[in-house]
Amino acid sequence: MNNETPATVQQSSAWEDLLEVLWAPSTVFERTRTRGVGIYLLLLTGVFVVLVLATKSLLQPYVDANYDLQVIKMAEQGQKMPAEAVEQGRTFSGYFLLFSWSLTAIFSGLLGGLVTWLGAKVVGAALPLGRAVFIATLASVPRVLSLLATAAQGALVDASAVTSLFSASLGPARFVDPVKTNAGLMGVLSSLDLFTLWNVLITAVGVSVFARVSRGAGWMASLVALGITLLFTLIPAVLA
Repeated sequence: MNNETPATVQQSSAWEDLLEVLWAPSTVFERTRTRGVGIYLLLLTGVFVVLVLATKSLLQPYVDANYDLQVIKMAEQGQKMPAEAVEQGRTFSGYFLLFSWSLTAIFSGLLGGLVTWLGAKVVGAALPLGRAVFIATLASVPRVLSLLATAAQGALVDASAVTSLFSASLGPARFVDPVKTNAGLMGVLSSLDLFTLWNVLITAVGVSVFARVSRGAGWMASLVALGITLLFTLIPAVLA
């Protein structure tokens, strides 16, 4: 197997790796054990930027609904905004969200890499931080499909039926009222989305391959990483 790996690496491009990681992550990670993450971050960021610009009008109902939800939540906490401030904030918030989506690969790769490294540490897997960032970057590929799924739904659904970003979720968060539901619980439910779970699966395989541990240990590291990520959602919700 090891004798075949170098030849395989030479025959695969970064684009092929980004596609194949969706259905054969083990194969991709085996042949990219010594590759740098830079080209993957660059390509994925380019893909996200192009998609956000191309589908902006389709994403807009979800962008607006996300802002409206924030305004409602602030009002519930006694921080009601004047009408003119609401409209001014809508434009800024919309551009900020679209900008954030454009940088999904960078955020997912760097921050996701850190929590993946921590998850590996917890289960005793020897995983260098650089390899953890590599894993997290490739594990963010399903988020491209998530963005496309959101845009597709934006083209089909009635904008008045969109209540938040969760309305586009392919998971239980889609069926829960975000206004009446605690933000922490919404964060947990959103983690059960198809594309988030896909991310968890790819991460588990990556840890297993790079750290040379069992698939079970890889899954444990990936789930610990997910748990750490959820803490950043739950803590603000508890303190609010």
